[in-house]
Amino acid sequence: MCVRFLLKTGIEELVRNYRVESVDEGANAYRAGDFYPAQSVPVVLEQKSRVITLARWGFNYSSKKKVVVNARAETILDRPMFKDAARYARCIVPANLFYEWKAEGIGKKVRYRIGLQDASIMSLGGLYKLSFDKDLGPQLAFVIITTDAEEGVREVHPRMPLIIKEEWVDMWLNKDTPVELVEEILSAKTGAKFTVERCEDAINNKIKEGMYGEQMKMF
Repeated sequence: MCVRFLLKTGIEELVRNYRVESVDEGANAYRAGDFYPAQSVPVVLEQKSRVITLARWGFNYSSKKKVVVNARAETILDRPMFKDAARYARCIVPANLFYEWKAEGIGKKVRYRIGLQDASIMSLGGLYKLSFDKDLGPQLAFVIITTDAEEGVREVHPRMPLIIKEEWVDMWLNKDTPVELVEEILSAKTGAKFTVERCEDAINNKIKEGMYGEQMKMF
């Protein structure tokens, strides 16, 4: 699962990288750094035009104020919570690194930072929808899609975020892309080479995964 990532690339570079036509006001002033569930994050989506906007990380789930932050690539086209967004509301979550936790010994998880060897920006596949909060009103929300880990990552964790290759970006963002092509992207491997580094403060940074781990098992 993915419950933490780093984004420090500036908005101007993101605009160039994704050929974005407009940037919402809030996204222009986003705070670079690590992002966690329930925070507002810059995402790239395409409606009438391609935009960067802020969206809250996590779909609301049940009356117990739980949030779902990840969706499994293998099942999103069938699960009621995700199937409409998987067909018509896909987004990209830009990231420079993501983090995974590896079990090392009894009761101990160690944090690793993972990036691409040949690119500074990763395009994480996501889904978005309009969510309603009784205190904040309507908000755009998103989840990050996960898939089986590729070589280089699976030694740390069996799952990883779905990475959208550069040549897939236009198809992924286009709501009119046939579902058969969406399925191909969901099941494809990037063949990318990854950098995997153990964090110096690794042992003390296992809280975030634990907070969301149990509620995600059903998805």
